[in-house]
Amino acid sequence: MQEFKRLQGKRLGGLTLHLEEIKQLRLSGWKGFKLYLQDSKGSRSELPVIKGIYSVGGKDGVKAWMDLEYREELKFSKERKPSPSFSLSSSHIDQELFSHLGKVIPSGGHLMISYEGEQKIHTSTLKSLSSGIPAVLTPLGTLIFRAGFHYIKDWYLAEGGHEGPRKIWGEKAPDARWEKIFLERTAQQIRPFLDKKSSSSLKELEKLARKRAQEILKVVSRI
Repeated sequence: MQEFKRLQGKRLGGLTLHLEEIKQLRLSGWKGFKLYLQDSKGSRSELPVIKGIYSVGGKDGVKAWMDLEYREELKFSKERKPSPSFSLSSSHIDQELFSHLGKVIPSGGHLMISYEGEQKIHTSTLKSLSSGIPAVLTPLGTLIFRAGFHYIKDWYLAEGGHEGPRKIWGEKAPDARWEKIFLERTAQQIRPFLDKKSSSSLKELEKLARKRAQEILKVVSRI
């Protein structure tokens, strides 16, 4: 739980993370929380950049995990002034945020993030998956991969009428042997996509996915 609380005060460029609304949930070891961003003038994001659940893990060797919702486009409260939108991806600090999140989760743990939202990262991830692009090459999947979760999959659990949102699941390898296995599996997902002929109707989407693929294969090649 201490690692989780260290998110408080982390810096993202000129912004600061604020951990708020921590509450005990019905299951032991589960905490609900929200992360807001605050700028150098003390203005806070109107909505949380992250909200969700942190779990310390549990029986049968389950390691710590998080189940989150992510907003990359935010507005900051300004007195008597309209607030323009601020984009973490356009400001190139989205990966800093995910790096901080990744450090909270130990080897063998996992991170889940919903892509059922209205922001560009959600709609682009959903469209990519629907077009046959591997989960690791979606905008959300690549962010999670770069944060140290090297096995990425599209995840949905039907719960008898109480289905949660669809999510990208990222898992950290428990040890060096599994790290190699995870990266090999990632390469197996990517290479058939790169070998496939591009679709003219999805040209821009596939172009971005191919660029992400080359970046990820550089990580894979280090094994």
